Amino acid sequence: MNLIQTIEPAAPVTLDGVKASAVREHSDVFDLSFFEPLGVYKDNIYTADGTEVTGSKALRYSHDGSLADPGAVSSTYTLENHIELFGKHADILRESNLPTDNVLVRDEYTDFGMKAKRSIQYLDEAVDMTGGGDMVYCRSDQINSVNSKWAFQQFAGAYRAYCENSMVFGGDKAVYNKVKHSKHFDANTLLRTANSVFSTFRQNVEQFKKWKATPVMDDTAGAFLKSICPKEIAGQKKLEREKAHGIEREEATNLKKFHALYDLWEEYSRDYSQGGGLGKNKWALYNVLTHYATHTHDSRTFEVNGEEKTHTLGRKSVNMINTNHGGYTLNEQMERARGLWLVMSGPAWQSIN
Repeated sequence: MNLIQTIEPAAPVTLDGVKASAVREHSDVFDLSFFEPLGVYKDNIYTADGTEVTGSKALRYSHDGSLADPGAVSSTYTLENHIELFGKHADILRESNLPTDNVLVRDEYTDFGMKAKRSIQYLDEAVDMTGGGDMVYCRSDQINSVNSKWAFQQFAGAYRAYCENSMVFGGDKAVYNKVKHSKHFDANTLLRTANSVFSTFRQNVEQFKKWKATPVMDDTAGAFLKSICPKEIAGQKKLEREKAHGIEREEATNLKKFHALYDLWEEYSRDYSQGGGLGKNKWALYNVLTHYATHTHDSRTFEVNGEEKTHTLGRKSVNMINTNHGGYTLNEQMERARGLWLVMSGPAWQSIN
């Protein structure tokens, strides 16, 4: 049975059903119908007097010729529509030894179809991290854009069922393909690496097991979370200016973000027997980070000095999914993924052992 879940965004429908963003979950890797309305083609650009603009091309929807994006792409840009790219990957999976009968497929797009992602979770390839149902599944992701905003990216890794965290940031290297859509772009060659997904998954799982065996006490977790919650990342120059002029301010920590993350730590670090807790270890701390990265629509409410405060894990406020400028949070998740990779490559994370 091809189970389907469509998450309807609040953004308005436009152009024959192409929404600002949408998500669909199902169980058939060969079903690409979700991406059919999103096809675009490159078209010539002309000035008001009819002169052709060289070097640039407009993007138009294939179904009606309407303008798909206000920007332009280079004339040498290799356009690979989502349905074509993900279709090639599906063909490779059909030829491979990878099991495709028992899978969970998550298709999503944002920016009115300009950016898209397909995630495939292989449900028969799994490891129980705690022996109590803390399942980690093999997963592969392909990320694409048709307007040159994102390079093609391909991930392999692990996926934990609890809270739907995307476990693709662990191990020695999570991204195993990232290529711009240049004139030398060859999707077929890139996608051939799909067969390495299980080996990458198993490497991730071994790393996760090491983290599970690494104790982390509350004070260590708190110090780490505090280190990744600066009050002003972009405002460092302002802080230096204040210091130079003798202006004192309270410690430069984003307290709302810190309390939100520490609230997640208390949730994940509970004992295994306490409703999905993972224990006080590095594995639980890792889950705090991935929850923050993937749950950009989520919010945490907590009390500080008797006052109730709410912190949204996404940057655009609790109303972000009601805007007309993106709806679903795929862009935000990509930004968080890049940020997490930097955090986990840094000394604060590496020193927890």
